[in-house]
Amino acid sequence: MGKVKEINDKIERLQNISLLREMRDDLGAMTRIAALFTTISISSGKPVIRENDEGDELFVIKSGTVSIEKRTMQDDFYTVTELKAGDNIFFGEVALLDPDKRSATVMCKTNCEFYVLTRPDFLHFGNENPKYGLAITRELSRILCKRLRKANTDIITLFDALVEEMAESGGLAE
Repeated sequence: MGKVKEINDKIERLQNISLLREMRDDLGAMTRIAALFTTISISSGKPVIRENDEGDELFVIKSGTVSIEKRTMQDDFYTVTELKAGDNIFFGEVALLDPDKRSATVMCKTNCEFYVLTRPDFLHFGNENPKYGLAITRELSRILCKRLRKANTDIITLFDALVEEMAESGGLAE
């Protein structure tokens, strides 16, 4: 009975993440994809992933809290945000499409458990279930487009602030 409860708990958590939105009501598909997610535990203070390491896994926070950290040009870390299991959060999703270097470090703030999906398992699932593979890929694309638009806005804001600062300091000839 413990195994059935574990699968049902996993399905319930996965149904609540936006990435699987289009398939959440298809119990068969949810059961198939849930079976691909493994469960891992990581202790407080330990990294889940490190910036610039290569990776091919997506993580869904089952329990606990993590911080997303970036490195400055001076090699110092700063916290971008904290993510909690109750927020139905996932991270590392870019690795499902492109197993390149990680863009941030994720540190466990508490003891954590994660559901983990690897890129090969995702690709296999998508090949076997093209309707849902496409739906997940569309959601990943939507997420990445939203981030790109925000990055563009941030770049313009920073550029404008730099120009204004230079003009105020007399660094730009009018």
